[in-house]
Amino acid sequence: MADYNSVYTGLQIDAGIAKANTARQEADSGWAQYTDTQYTVGSPLFVLGNTDTVLPNNAGASVITQKPADVASFYTAGKITGRNGDGILITINATLLPTSPATKYAELWFDIGGAIGEPYRTTVTFPKGNGVLYNFSTGFNGYTLDTWEANGATVYIRADGTMSVYDIDYIITRTHKAR
Repeated sequence: MADYNSVYTGLQIDAGIAKANTARQEADSGWAQYTDTQYTVGSPLFVLGNTDTVLPNNAGASVITQKPADVASFYTAGKITGRNGDGILITINATLLPTSPATKYAELWFDIGGAIGEPYRTTVTFPKGNGVLYNFSTGFNGYTLDTWEANGATVYIRADGTMSVYDIDYIITRTHKAR
Protein backbone atom coordinates (compact mmCIF):
# COMPACT_ATOMS: atom_id res chain seq x y z
CA MET A 1 0.00 0.00 0.00
CA ALA A 2 1.37 3.41 -0.97
CA ASP A 3 1.89 5.84 1.86
CA TYR A 4 2.08 9.64 1.83
CA ASN A 5 5.87 9.66 1.48
CA SER A 6 6.08 7.42 -1.57
CA VAL A 7 3.21 9.08 -3.42
CA TYR A 8 3.85 12.73 -2.71
CA THR A 9 7.57 13.11 -2.06
CA GLY A 10 9.07 10.41 -4.20
CA LEU A 11 10.53 8.79 -1.06
CA GLN A 12 10.05 5.36 0.34
CA ILE A 13 10.53 4.78 4.06
CA ASP A 14 12.28 1.48 4.85
CA ALA A 15 13.14 0.74 8.49
CA GLY A 16 13.04 4.47 9.22
CA ILE A 17 15.46 5.33 6.37
CA ALA A 18 14.27 7.44 3.42
CA LYS A 19 15.17 5.97 0.03
CA ALA A 20 14.49 7.33 -3.44
CA ASN A 21 11.38 5.89 -5.04
CA THR A 22 13.05 4.91 -8.32
CA ALA A 23 9.94 3.26 -9.75
CA ARG A 24 8.18 6.61 -9.77
CA GLN A 25 11.22 8.40 -11.20
CA GLU A 26 11.49 5.87 -14.01
CA ALA A 27 7.79 6.24 -14.86
CA ASP A 28 8.06 10.04 -14.87
CA SER A 29 11.15 10.45 -17.04
CA GLY A 30 11.95 9.22 -20.52
CA TRP A 31 13.06 10.32 -23.97
CA ALA A 32 12.37 10.00 -27.67
CA GLN A 33 14.40 10.77 -30.79
CA TYR A 34 12.97 12.26 -33.98
CA THR A 35 15.16 12.26 -37.10
CA ASP A 36 14.37 14.14 -40.28
CA THR A 37 14.65 12.05 -43.44
CA GLN A 38 13.81 14.78 -45.98
CA TYR A 39 16.86 17.04 -45.72
CA THR A 40 20.04 15.08 -46.43
CA VAL A 41 23.53 15.79 -47.74
CA GLY A 42 22.13 15.27 -51.26
CA SER A 43 19.09 17.46 -50.68
CA PRO A 44 19.75 20.04 -47.93
CA LEU A 45 17.51 22.79 -46.62
CA PHE A 46 18.69 26.15 -47.99
CA VAL A 47 18.49 29.01 -45.49
CA LEU A 48 18.49 32.55 -46.86
CA GLY A 49 20.51 35.16 -45.01
CA ASN A 50 18.73 37.23 -42.34
CA THR A 51 15.53 35.23 -42.67
CA ASP A 52 13.75 33.42 -39.82
CA THR A 53 13.39 29.86 -41.11
CA VAL A 54 11.57 26.93 -39.50
CA LEU A 55 14.06 24.12 -38.84
CA PRO A 56 11.89 21.29 -40.14
CA ASN A 57 11.90 17.71 -38.98
CA ASN A 58 9.52 15.25 -40.63
CA ALA A 59 10.30 12.63 -37.94
CA GLY A 60 10.70 10.11 -40.75
CA ALA A 61 12.74 7.95 -38.40
CA SER A 62 12.13 7.87 -34.67
CA VAL A 63 12.90 5.99 -31.49
CA ILE A 64 9.93 6.29 -29.14
CA THR A 65 10.27 3.15 -27.00
CA GLN A 66 11.75 5.08 -24.06
CA LYS A 67 9.22 7.91 -23.75
CA PRO A 68 7.03 8.04 -20.65
CA ALA A 69 3.75 6.15 -21.00
CA ASP A 70 1.67 9.27 -20.32
CA VAL A 71 3.31 11.21 -23.19
CA ALA A 72 1.62 10.49 -26.52
CA SER A 73 4.48 12.18 -28.40
CA PHE A 74 7.18 14.74 -27.66
CA TYR A 75 6.96 15.97 -31.28
CA THR A 76 3.75 16.39 -33.29
CA ALA A 77 2.91 18.32 -36.46
CA GLY A 78 6.28 20.08 -36.56
CA LYS A 79 6.17 21.19 -32.91
CA ILE A 80 7.82 20.04 -29.72
CA THR A 81 4.99 19.32 -27.32
CA GLY A 82 4.97 20.18 -23.64
CA ARG A 83 2.97 19.55 -20.52
CA ASN A 84 2.42 22.38 -18.01
CA GLY A 85 5.09 22.09 -15.32
CA ASP A 86 7.34 19.46 -16.91
CA GLY A 87 11.12 19.77 -16.95
CA ILE A 88 12.51 19.13 -20.41
CA LEU A 89 15.89 18.65 -22.07
CA ILE A 90 15.99 19.15 -25.83
CA THR A 91 19.06 18.22 -27.85
CA ILE A 92 19.21 19.40 -31.44
CA ASN A 93 21.78 17.97 -33.84
CA ALA A 94 22.28 19.04 -37.45
CA THR A 95 24.93 19.53 -40.08
CA LEU A 96 25.36 23.20 -41.01
CA LEU A 97 27.22 24.44 -44.07
CA PRO A 98 27.81 28.17 -44.56
CA THR A 99 27.52 28.81 -48.31
CA SER A 100 28.60 32.45 -48.43
CA PRO A 101 31.77 34.17 -47.18
CA ALA A 102 29.40 36.62 -45.45
CA THR A 103 27.96 33.88 -43.21
CA LYS A 104 29.61 34.21 -39.80
CA TYR A 105 26.94 32.89 -37.41
CA ALA A 106 23.51 31.31 -37.02
CA GLU A 107 20.95 31.53 -34.25
CA LEU A 108 18.57 28.78 -33.14
CA TRP A 109 15.52 29.20 -30.91
CA PHE A 110 12.03 28.01 -30.05
CA ASP A 111 8.84 29.97 -30.70
CA ILE A 112 6.05 29.05 -28.30
CA GLY A 113 3.76 31.94 -29.20
CA GLY A 114 1.91 34.13 -26.78
CA ALA A 115 3.65 36.80 -24.74
CA ILE A 116 6.58 34.47 -24.00
CA GLY A 117 7.71 34.33 -27.61
CA GLU A 118 11.17 32.87 -28.17
CA PRO A 119 12.90 31.21 -25.21
CA TYR A 120 16.23 29.41 -25.21
CA ARG A 121 17.99 31.23 -28.05
CA THR A 122 21.55 30.15 -28.85
CA THR A 123 24.18 31.34 -31.32
CA VAL A 124 26.70 29.26 -33.24
CA THR A 125 29.66 30.78 -35.06
CA PHE A 126 31.53 29.47 -38.08
CA PRO A 127 35.21 30.13 -37.31
CA LYS A 128 36.41 27.87 -40.13
CA GLY A 129 34.52 29.91 -42.72
CA ASN A 130 32.57 29.35 -45.89
CA GLY A 131 32.15 25.84 -47.28
CA VAL A 132 33.33 24.01 -44.14
CA LEU A 133 30.85 21.60 -42.54
CA TYR A 134 29.91 22.22 -38.94
CA ASN A 135 28.45 19.32 -36.96
CA PHE A 136 26.12 21.27 -34.69
CA SER A 137 24.83 19.92 -31.39
CA THR A 138 23.21 21.91 -28.62
CA GLY A 139 21.06 21.16 -25.62
CA PHE A 140 18.39 23.24 -23.95
CA ASN A 141 17.47 22.37 -20.38
CA GLY A 142 14.33 24.12 -19.24
CA TYR A 143 10.68 23.70 -18.47
CA THR A 144 7.31 23.90 -20.18
CA LEU A 145 4.35 25.83 -18.82
CA ASP A 146 0.83 26.52 -20.05
CA THR A 147 1.80 28.58 -23.13
CA TRP A 148 4.14 25.82 -24.37
CA GLU A 149 1.46 23.21 -23.66
CA ALA A 150 -1.17 25.22 -25.57
CA ASN A 151 0.97 26.12 -28.60
CA GLY A 152 3.90 23.70 -28.79
CA ALA A 153 7.34 24.94 -29.74
CA THR A 154 8.47 25.51 -33.31
CA VAL A 155 12.25 25.42 -33.85
CA TYR A 156 13.69 28.29 -35.89
CA ILE A 157 17.09 29.01 -37.38
CA ARG A 158 18.46 32.27 -38.82
CA ALA A 159 21.91 33.02 -40.23
CA ASP A 160 23.55 36.30 -41.18
CA GLY A 161 24.23 34.85 -44.65
CA THR A 162 23.21 31.83 -46.71
CA MET A 163 23.70 28.31 -45.45
CA SER A 164 22.55 24.72 -45.91
CA VAL A 165 21.22 22.45 -43.17
CA TYR A 166 20.68 18.69 -43.13
CA ASP A 167 20.76 15.60 -40.87
CA ILE A 168 18.35 17.32 -38.47
CA ASP A 169 17.73 15.35 -35.28
CA TYR A 170 15.79 16.14 -32.09
CA ILE A 171 16.21 14.19 -28.85
CA ILE A 172 13.63 15.21 -26.27
CA THR A 173 13.82 14.07 -22.66
CA ARG A 174 11.39 14.73 -19.84
CA THR A 175 13.53 15.31 -16.76
CA HIS A 176 10.69 16.12 -14.38
CA LYS A 177 6.99 15.32 -14.43
CA ALA A 178 4.70 18.11 -13.24
CA ARG A 179 3.05 17.48 -9.91
